[in-house]
Formats: sequence, C-alpha cells, structure tokens
Amino acid sequence: MLASASGILPFLREAVERLKETGVRGIFLILDEINGIASNPKFAHFIKGIVDTNAMSSNPLPLLLMLCGVEERRQEMIRHHQPVDRIFDVIEIAVMSMGEMRDFFERAFASVRMRVEPEAMELMIEYSAGFPKIMHLVGDAAFWRDQDGVINKEDALQAVLVAADEVGKKYVDQQVYRALRSKDYHSILSKIARTAPGSLSFKRADVIGLTDTERRKFSNFLRKMRDLKVLRLGDVSGEYVFNVRMVQLYIWLKSFQETATAPPSSPPNK
Repeated sequence: MLASASGILPFLREAVERLKETGVRGIFLILDEINGIASNPKFAHFIKGIVDTNAMSSNPLPLLLMLCGVEERRQEMIRHHQPVDRIFDVIEIAVMSMGEMRDFFERAFASVRMRVEPEAMELMIEYSAGFPKIMHLVGDAAFWRDQDGVINKEDALQAVLVAADEVGKKYVDQQVYRALRSKDYHSILSKIARTAPGSLSFKRADVIGLTDTERRKFSNFLRKMRDLKVLRLGDVSGEYVFNVRMVQLYIWLKSFQETATAPPSSPPNK
C-alpha cells in the first residue's frame, strides 16, 4: 500500500535533522525497479504529490528524487497522471562497453583472488550484453560454482544458464509472458526459440510448425514483441533480432520445459 506524500516527507525531514551532525544536508531518494508498481495509477499521483507538497512547503526538504526504469514505465505513469511529464529530467544510461564489462569481471574476480580464462570471459561478456544487473547475476553464479579459483568455460556456461533463469523469472515472465496472455502467442514464442537457437536473429519465413490460428496471429505477435522491446527489425526484409541474448536464451530454455524435454547442458552456440 502506498503512503501519502504528507506522510513520507516528515519522515525524510526527520531523517535529515537526525543526521545533520554528520554533515548530511539533504536526501537522495532512489526508487529502483519501478516496472511493477508503475502500472498502479496511484503511484504516479504519489510521486507528483511528493514533488508538489515539498515545493509548496515553507521549509522545503533538499530532495533529489530518482526513478529507475525503462522509458515505457515513464510513459505509463504519464498516461495515469499527465503532470508527471513535467517533473523529471530524463537521463538515458547506455549499456556498458565490452571493455568496461571485461574490466568489471577482471576486477571483481581478482578481488577474491580468482582468475577468468579467456573463453569464459568472452562467454560472460557476450551474454551479459552490457547490462550491469545481468553481469552481477552471471558473476555471482560463476563465483559460487567454481571449485578451483579459476573460472573456465564450463563454469561460465553454467553461470549463464543460472543467470538466464533468474533474468527470465524476474523480467521475461513478468513483462513478456504476462503481456502475451494468449496461449497461441506463447506457442509462437516457443517455436521461434527453436527456429535458430544459436542466433539472435531469425527470419519470419523460417518459423515452422505454426497452426492456422498462430499464422493468423503472427503479425500481431511480432508487433507486440517489438512494443515490448524484446525484438527489433533486422537489416534484411523479414528479419527480426532479439535485443538481449539472455532473454533469447531463457525463452529457448523455457521451450524445453513446456515440452517436458531436457535442454542441452550448455547455451546454444552462435
């Protein structure tokens, strides 16, 4: 249940007062992972209420408010309460480069006296795709799996599978499968995953085994997947590309679960 702006601001103001002696002069409030709560219309009003109530106060709280989420969630909040559009500056954070990812993994494992073999490093970089959250999941899984202080290719492969399952449960299940409520859509997604398991891209004409109903719904399905930022158009006509390899991997794994067959012990190769 959401608190009211009039309830949270006094709490934050009291926190600043108690910490003044330590040099604290304001609050930097970060609301992370708002993907779920942003769908609640009350959330947009709650955020606007905090900003307005603080602005009209005779003694405004020094407050920096940051919401972390994808652009679609900001637009969703605006649809619920249009004035939200005026209160935030939008800062886009680019994914990490290959060099930055390599540096992250090297530093992280070196800090616990572990070494990463080149093949393992390339695999972790490829599937992390520049997303810090995925990098942490992959690195953590590799750390707990390793037995000899050296992350080899097999350690990395299993870490990628563990991370894919985590990403799937937290993101794909919540934002993709729930949005694709139609069983036909789920079936289409499974068949796409098996069409070219080693590639991020596929061609519409190559997806086989669709029923008549699924073929009629295929265009709408592809449009929906683009809206969800799962797919984008490729460079050639009829080609579609998964935006994140880890998402494609999870969908590939889930396709085996749905058919009650065991997936291979390692991710598909390029």
